[in-house]
Amino acid sequence: MMGVHSPQVDALEGGMRTCTALATLPFDAGDPEWVADLLDTMSIGDLDTVIDQLDELLRLMRRAAKARRILATVHPELIRAGLQVRASRGGGS
Repeated sequence: MMGVHSPQVDALEGGMRTCTALATLPFDAGDPEWVADLLDTMSIGDLDTVIDQLDELLRLMRRAAKARRILATVHPELIRAGLQVRASRGGGS
């Protein structure tokens, strides 16, 4: 097998060798477990999946920012009482 690499392909691969000789691969040819692992790895990094995760993270961050803005206007005694309630719930971290 012959591999042709350009600097652009090498940059995309992150310097990883993708044209490994079959004799050196850590699996048997046709191993379905290995293929399943590769499919799982590909799925984890799927662009749509990552975008969905980032959307959820943004929602959480927006809610936290809103809570921070509101808490900045709350009287300190009420904040102290809220911290005590939170600690009694087990959320005191």
